[in-house]
Amino acid sequence: MKKQKLLYILHDVQIGGVEVAMLSALPELNRQFDLKVMVLGSIDANITSHLSAAEKACMVPFDYKLSMYPLVIPKMIRFILSFSPDVMICSLWRASLLGVIAKKLRPQIRFISFIHNTAFFHRFDRLFSQAAIRHADSIFTDSRATATFVTRQFKPSVPVEVISFFTSHSPDFKTAPPFNNQDVRFMFLGRINSVKNLPLAVDTIRYLADRGYNASLDIYGRNDGMLETVTEYIRTGQLESRVRFRGEVNGSKKLELFRNYNFLIQLSTNEGMAMSVAEAMQNGLVCFVTAVGEIPNYAEDMKTAIFADISSTQAFHHSLEKLESVIADPRLYDRISTSSYEGFKTVGTYSESLIRSIGGVLRGSSAAGSH
Repeated sequence: MKKQKLLYILHDVQIGGVEVAMLSALPELNRQFDLKVMVLGSIDANITSHLSAAEKACMVPFDYKLSMYPLVIPKMIRFILSFSPDVMICSLWRASLLGVIAKKLRPQIRFISFIHNTAFFHRFDRLFSQAAIRHADSIFTDSRATATFVTRQFKPSVPVEVISFFTSHSPDFKTAPPFNNQDVRFMFLGRINSVKNLPLAVDTIRYLADRGYNASLDIYGRNDGMLETVTEYIRTGQLESRVRFRGEVNGSKKLELFRNYNFLIQLSTNEGMAMSVAEAMQNGLVCFVTAVGEIPNYAEDMKTAIFADISSTQAFHHSLEKLESVIADPRLYDRISTSSYEGFKTVGTYSESLIRSIGGVLRGSSAAGSH
């Protein structure tokens, strides 16, 4: 039987929740569909190294500067129309722009708009994401928080579905190391971006060091504009021996990393699913996090995570005292760590969830076509 054609459009294939999730599903998508992945940026060979030659061949880069878009949009649209997909998934705003144009020119394409956050980051993001929501046949989101945001803000007339963002099943046993409060190890995993508030993570290490703890923080991720600022902040605070940048890390290495740390820290202003937090909890790390985006839907303060309030200096100081109370009591740490791991034991994966939902969209279109 002839495979149906699936086109997945996203910005880059680099370290990031959206990209890593897509790569986790790519082998199965390629088995089940005639698949093309249109990449509107660069492809990091490190994070695609585990794919077969046939799977890598699915990815087609269109790496143009944004200033070139008025000239190259026709070329990109020709590529979409010549592939003539049955289903087109558009993830993030530049993909949404192409998706809306292609849908208008070829209305029979089943257009899925994939929304990943509970806020828009700039004018173009709002404009094209909104247009995609309006023209889509179905809307996928990475969390209940994002689904609620889309439903409340835009009241779409098409279904809004939540896709699991777990790239792998939970391990058979808790992988976080036994906790010893003589050596308190934190990690950060994500883009080095202003929204992540990394200076506050550095302040956390300073606070614990001042209280006599041997605390350290390793920062993993890609520079998204804030590396110099954070490096300077660490230098000014004379914390170079405690806070270190470790560079980017790919999917398979992440699981090894979780075996080396007791805590994950993420003090973001806003988030969608917050994939690194969920994955750390899946492995039994205790997460010191702001309760933003989806986090309050899957974590509970002092039960499966430690919630930080960054709304004022005083509120954050209180959060640091709460964190210290967990560090000072290894039994409390173990309780939170075990509850965190247990809570995620049965999660389904992104690949399973995505393929099931694409099937639903296709069944809906064939049912509509038979009337």
